[in-house]
Amino acid sequence: MEDPLLTIIVLAITWQWGDWRHWKDYYSTILFWALGNFIYLYLTINKPLWKFTTIVPSSLADMLMSLVLFPCFGLLFLAYFPSKNIPKKFIYIITWVLLFSLIELWALKINHFAYLNGWKFTYSVIFNLFMFPLLRIHYIKPQWAWLISFVAGVMIMIVFKIPLN
Repeated sequence: MEDPLLTIIVLAITWQWGDWRHWKDYYSTILFWALGNFIYLYLTINKPLWKFTTIVPSSLADMLMSLVLFPCFGLLFLAYFPSKNIPKKFIYIITWVLLFSLIELWALKINHFAYLNGWKFTYSVIFNLFMFPLLRIHYIKPQWAWLISFVAGVMIMIVFKIPLN
């Protein structure tokens, strides 16, 4: 998914439309997202499920995702989340899932992203369907998000036979 053009576009969009006045409100959820990615990278270092294949080294791409793109996306996603209307919340989450999934599909098509060890696009879509509501849960009730993440992480480790080394 990581591409210098994508990073520039996301930074420009976030600069223009990010809710910078309330960034502190979103800070812990953005850290939760980045830390989740770093935990994934650590646990799957010997058996990754996906990797970046751009001109940017994979480790740098991972850092850019966690420290630049996730904060930008988090600032946008959380700031505009609908407050009460359940159908609007559903449509909002589906829109973000589609956006993330389309970005990944584009990265796959231009050979900037690869699946490994049994992972495939369908799993990414399912993961995105799980991840965006989880970010909202973390924003409201962080302890629940940590519990859900732990259970989901263990399930992924089991299903994809990721060794604990």
